[in-house]
Amino acid sequence: MAVFKQTYLMAVFVMLALFALLAFVPFGSSANPVAVMKTMDAGHAFAFILLSGLFYLAVEPYGEWRAIVFSMVISVLLIVAVELVQPYVGRTASFADVQMGLLGVFLALSGIIVWRRQSRQLFKVVHLLLLVLTLVWVVQPALSEWRAVWLRDQQFPVLGGFESDLEKRLWKAHGIGTSTSFSGKHVVVGSKSLKTKTTDSTWSGVRYSAGDQDWRGYQFLNIELYNAGKPFKLNIRIDDGVSNSPDYGDRYDGQYQVNVGANTLLIPLADVASGPKSRLLDLGKVRKMILFLSRKEMRREFYLDDIRLIP
Repeated sequence: MAVFKQTYLMAVFVMLALFALLAFVPFGSSANPVAVMKTMDAGHAFAFILLSGLFYLAVEPYGEWRAIVFSMVISVLLIVAVELVQPYVGRTASFADVQMGLLGVFLALSGIIVWRRQSRQLFKVVHLLLLVLTLVWVVQPALSEWRAVWLRDQQFPVLGGFESDLEKRLWKAHGIGTSTSFSGKHVVVGSKSLKTKTTDSTWSGVRYSAGDQDWRGYQFLNIELYNAGKPFKLNIRIDDGVSNSPDYGDRYDGQYQVNVGANTLLIPLADVASGPKSRLLDLGKVRKMILFLSRKEMRREFYLDDIRLIP
């Protein structure tokens, strides 16, 4: 009994330590914040499967249902407490975390009820299948984000070829009401382009998550753009990983004339590097790029393709 108690306390300590790391360590400076965030979301479900099970074991000698109620109450209180504390440690409270935590509690306690109180194998098999399917659903968003990160690394120095649906996770609409979609029109390379429809909202356009790419050793950024309407001016912002939210003078901001029809924008990376006022932009750690229109521009529709770096 003493050995079990010691093992149990060690398991609780390890789980709480891992959960504290999961819940309270800021990840805003990560090169791939969306992938990390989705991984954290999924982690809440797995963490509370284990934690609620450990809480149950602590009270099980006093009765199964009492243990289930105790585990449920303590787990829910912990879920709520974590979300209340997170804003004070550089994290953001998330309803998705609450949902995933509650899902983990449900999976654990329902499993205890089925596997300990049901003698029919059918119930156990059904629960196991539902558990596996649910966990696959839980990890799918994080898995897709990491697959997109892998694709980005594999196709470099091509930044946007728009041939894989995974690239939708790298190139996202930026600004309220802005929409992006793959299109078969105005293709330069391959079979698809990225259609972007802007609005009159602030910084309406498209954002590329570069994930601290190394652009050193390349001379130009090439962007193929087809303008389906009247001429407009396109703003291009490029950030490095030095700061999460760099000021206007601490990043690259360029403006380019876009004429009707096909346009090739060839941007010298030397100009990008000299974008910040008081330092050089770190081309070895490019974090993101935003192509956007100013508010004075009308709603536009344009197509992007073959965005790549040229040696």
